[in-house]
Amino acid sequence: MARITRHQSVALALLLVGAAFVWAARRPAAAAVATVTPVPMAMGTWTGQPVLMDKKVYAILETSDVNLVEYHRSDRQNEPPVWMAQVAGYGNRAAFHPPELCYVGDHFEVLERGPIALTINGRPWRVMRLVLSQAGRRSEAWYWFTANDRVTSNYYQQQVWLALQSIGSKPSSGMLVRVSTDQDDPARSRERLINFLSALDVARREQPDVSVDEPRSRNAS
Repeated sequence: MARITRHQSVALALLLVGAAFVWAARRPAAAAVATVTPVPMAMGTWTGQPVLMDKKVYAILETSDVNLVEYHRSDRQNEPPVWMAQVAGYGNRAAFHPPELCYVGDHFEVLERGPIALTINGRPWRVMRLVLSQAGRRSEAWYWFTANDRVTSNYYQQQVWLALQSIGSKPSSGMLVRVSTDQDDPARSRERLINFLSALDVARREQPDVSVDEPRSRNAS
């Protein structure tokens, strides 16, 4: 079995801590369908390696549709990796939470937080951006939520959409996608994440079964 690195341990802890916050605060929810939404492992110069997760994550979130992947860039092998965490739920709003809960619960300090507008492959995206610090190390994370075919950087907007969908006849399904990397330099970390999202967008469009919706500005909050 591959040895788990310090960064992998932190990523796993973030998922588990965030799941515990959600479990403590949630109301009973409908059981989620136990399917795993695929994520691409090869995207241009990026290659991913899935990280095994503790069974507690699945149990607390009440969904097995959770992916945590570590990506490395072949053309810049000395750069830090990019992590992508994806949580999907069908008929289960309790599976989602603001990533800030994970970080604060694992003793990170949130230095900056706010939505940012991006251009990815010529199209507008809008994500929530976090800059974090722990033990003198900085990291940057971007995230967004989906509710069926709608996308937002706002957790509460997603929850409203999912609640309204559950009232109607349309089945509700949603997703949280978070990408993060070490902030070795603000300009380099931003370029790294933009390059990663560009590759992810292309992979999603080339592989219809890889359902990672882009956070378009027109649907974002």
